[in-house]
Amino acid sequence: MPWASKPWRREKPRAEIRAFRPTGRYHSLFSTVQGLFMIARKLSLPITLGLALALVACDRPESAGPGFQDAAPGMAVITVNGTAISAPVFESFAMAQGLSPATAENTEARQKLAKQLTDLELLAQDATRQKLDKDPELASSLLAQYYTTLAGAAVQHYTKDHPLSEEKIKAAYEEWAKDLPTTEYHARHILVKDEATAQSILDQLATGGDFAKLAAEFSMDPSKGTGGDLGWFTPDQMVEPFAKAVMALKAGETAQTPVQTDFGWHVVRLEETRPVAVPKLEESRDAVTNHANNKLVEDYLAELRKQAKIKTDEKIINGDKPADQKT
Repeated sequence: MPWASKPWRREKPRAEIRAFRPTGRYHSLFSTVQGLFMIARKLSLPITLGLALALVACDRPESAGPGFQDAAPGMAVITVNGTAISAPVFESFAMAQGLSPATAENTEARQKLAKQLTDLELLAQDATRQKLDKDPELASSLLAQYYTTLAGAAVQHYTKDHPLSEEKIKAAYEEWAKDLPTTEYHARHILVKDEATAQSILDQLATGGDFAKLAAEFSMDPSKGTGGDLGWFTPDQMVEPFAKAVMALKAGETAQTPVQTDFGWHVVRLEETRPVAVPKLEESRDAVTNHANNKLVEDYLAELRKQAKIKTDEKIINGDKPADQKT
């Protein structure tokens, strides 16, 4: 189950039902922005340059080699069947592996890297010889990598040209902090497949049944080994129906009706609560900076969308086949 740690929480939760739920006004573009930042941070990795070696320009003759070679001019470090791998390309690979600049200590590793690059070029050339680059599925895959790599570069370039001032970081902290939960909950649960079983467990609890023993007997969750104990958590670390049920309880109470989530049916008991201190700016600067950069990139994307002409075929997106392809 997807889960993301918060600055004030270091221990990874054990419960399967925990889920990261981005909150606040930036939720709609959260995934896009986060994905672009991930790409931007990894631009120097070998896969990016492997793509550059493998993606062949459609308007070039087969003997000319990959279409990105001319974008990185420089002295040829390696030449394979007349196609040069330039010094900037080699050093980009080397930098990604901590092998740039050259030193007496990394000479052997750089020699090994040169062999790896040679192998990449040989494989790319042979793929072109076999016209694998003309295969629609492969071409689509390469183009998808091309798009995401360029998008990551755009984000990296934009954030570099629009650095965050301390004032902006402080303002972002205030906005970020106001959405943070102020209470932690300690709860137990028993997860079962159907409502009838959950109701039966509630009936047993009502007549004096022991919650921990019932959890050990019936629960499908790994927490059954600790009597259904989920430890401490904040509501945003749980799926919404479960979080709402917990927050509606007082310490020591058990929800009177089973709680349904995508994972099944839960019998929920709240053990106790405690206040959560909002972290200071210096304790959460990385998270706040990410929050501010997310907003910066969201505004950037919004402006690009405003200026663009975008047409979307909803039928294809929804998986509808054209009439001439239907059986």
